[in-house]
Amino acid sequence: MRHYQCDSPEAAARIVAACLLSDGHVGADEIEALDRHGIEQRLSLRPRQFLAVVQTLCEDLTCAAYLNWGDTCRLDPVIVAQLAADVQDGKMRHEIIWLCKEAIHADKHISEGEAGFLRLLRAAWELPGHADWARPREVIRLGRASRVK
Repeated sequence: MRHYQCDSPEAAARIVAACLLSDGHVGADEIEALDRHGIEQRLSLRPRQFLAVVQTLCEDLTCAAYLNWGDTCRLDPVIVAQLAADVQDGKMRHEIIWLCKEAIHADKHISEGEAGFLRLLRAAWELPGHADWARPREVIRLGRASRVK
């Protein structure tokens, strides 16, 4: 697997990409939700860089035995922990968890693989399982409005 610098935009994007793949495929609804919520701006990525990270992750995973295939695609817990270790910044972790939740809720169904991925990510970052990192819509609107002024 390729290495990204710790706390880099690519390292953060790769975790979100892995979350998208955790149910066996990347859905258009998920990508559209991330675009709507400004993933590239939130993670300081260049335009279209997120899709390049998704593609790179897919290439890396198909070249190695990191996947267990069954009814769905699940990343090995060791790999999830390694990906998580590449992000130490608390604010960036918050953005990643929030973006992952927005993506997995986009199709109005949370698969076992997606829920499992979030559990593994929270465990790697030693976050409580009940921690709700989702932002209320009002906070998002207020945050954007205050930046515009």
